[in-house]
Amino acid sequence: MAKTGGFANFTLGESSKASVLLPTHFTTASKASKKGQKFGDLVRTYAAKGSKVTDENNLALHDLLTDEVQPENESFGYGTRFSATGDTHPLFNGDTLNMTDAEMSTLEDRLNTAQGNGNILHEMAFSIRGDWLVENGLYDPETKQLDQDRLKRAEQNIVQDLFDRGFKLPLGESPDDVVLFGVIHQDTDHLNMHLWFTKESRETRPEMMHKSGEPKGVLNFTAKKQAESHFRYGLESEAVKRARGDVFEAVGEYRSSMKQDALLTLDETNKYLPDVKKIFEALPEDPRGRWKVGNTDRLVTDETSHMEPANRQMNALLDKLFSDDLAEDYQAFRAASLKMDELMAKNHGAQHKGQAKWSDNQDNRLRKELANGIYRQFNETFREPSDEEVQGCSYARFTDRFFSAL
Repeated sequence: MAKTGGFANFTLGESSKASVLLPTHFTTASKASKKGQKFGDLVRTYAAKGSKVTDENNLALHDLLTDEVQPENESFGYGTRFSATGDTHPLFNGDTLNMTDAEMSTLEDRLNTAQGNGNILHEMAFSIRGDWLVENGLYDPETKQLDQDRLKRAEQNIVQDLFDRGFKLPLGESPDDVVLFGVIHQDTDHLNMHLWFTKESRETRPEMMHKSGEPKGVLNFTAKKQAESHFRYGLESEAVKRARGDVFEAVGEYRSSMKQDALLTLDETNKYLPDVKKIFEALPEDPRGRWKVGNTDRLVTDETSHMEPANRQMNALLDKLFSDDLAEDYQAFRAASLKMDELMAKNHGAQHKGQAKWSDNQDNRLRKELANGIYRQFNETFREPSDEEVQGCSYARFTDRFFSAL
């Protein structure tokens, strides 16, 4: 992280970078001791550095949107700042947003006890992009105000689940067995929130021990990614959540309507019968009457599937439907899906090479579901329909017309 020479001078205009990154690091008690270091030294020599930490620009930015609040009022929000309450500091833990001198002294003692018991000190660094802070009402680049309390609460809300799911067994053996503290550093181009935590009592559980005799330091990757996701979601503004929900809803509605309209179109027109015939003729003999795409997330069109010849013809039919009778809905479906790609890029940054886009996964899902609907039409021809189905179900008319055309 590049130094900015001041507080809250975060870089903007980095939409191609992930909104929140969460690198992790751990230090064993033995390694720290060999260097003559104490876990407790972090509290005052690093976390409380005046050059990195300040609570003076802490302001609940969403309050500025109300008519009752006057941002020019210098006393607004002052009661939440450490300088207003005497011996309190911007450091926080699971219980308080601003630790007192007494709480910091206790924290130092507990961290040193954990080190003496041979435990590992874990560090997580939440690196947060400036544009994302602005978009979610957490940072005002003009006034340099930063809603630190909201950021701290979001971190408080994820730690217990991280301690419970991040290891083979819950890290703490009792409710107060984990020592934690965090701090917000504002002197770099991205906002950094650091979280340190360690088990206090001596670790004796075999599942939590490395063969070397020390506790395991590796944090479960899935638990870490879930913590990152929950942290980000907890900080998102209602407007951002609503925008994403609207896109999800639109994609689902377009997919649902196209599934119905495709079968209705095939039922009401003869222009696709030659394409349907090609699909039927490409179906494998086994399993006759039980055809389906299979347990995949897409139409498999290579030799790994016995349905490959039929799936190829199916894709050709779907391409025609999407460019003709279903063109309007399909274009709207794709536009909404691509909008979700944009929203995800804001959160996760540029995609890795070879990684499928959300929009492409949705297209594959649509094609699979449409294909299974048509395959079910074929399957129905190999059983006797009930009187109700003969009278009212479109597949009866569809298959009658289709097989008479063969």
